Amino acid sequence: MLDRKIDVEPYVTHLMVAGAALWLGSLLLGVAGYWFEALLVTVFVFHPYFVVGAAHDHEISLKLLVYPLGVFTVLGLAGFGGAQYYSEAFMGQTPEFLITGMHPSFAAVFWLYWIGGFMSVNLAYGLFYREHFLPDGAWDEFLAELEAIEDEETAASESASEPVAEATEVN
Repeated sequence: MLDRKIDVEPYVTHLMVAGAALWLGSLLLGVAGYWFEALLVTVFVFHPYFVVGAAHDHEISLKLLVYPLGVFTVLGLAGFGGAQYYSEAFMGQTPEFLITGMHPSFAAVFWLYWIGGFMSVNLAYGLFYREHFLPDGAWDEFLAELEAIEDEETAASESASEPVAEATEVN
């Protein structure tokens, strides 16, 4: 079931617009004073860029949408949910405890969203690198493409540097 791939080529423009709209929405929510909602929106800002960036030959595996993207989303939402919970729990007072030296509301964001979320994405890159990001033969295809471009440029520069025979006047 997760071995299926989705063709993202028809959606690239829509995904880029969605990414920009999510950034704008987050900014506007924050300016309007809805900081928690703005934080929740920022979790999803990463999604369109991940989908486009992780696609190979305009296709993305469903595996990558579940792990790491799904895990990143859950950890991000949990981190910001923890921030909301602890900020309300300790509003107007100093917390009785710290988590790794940080206020509990910030520790939730730091450990779940930043460390957990982004480490899961980086770990997935290592796990799925050969299968999804740079499958066998893709590097060789890239090098062959570069070599063809270099050959074209060499041929073009050689033909441009050849002396042009001047026409001689015949009397």
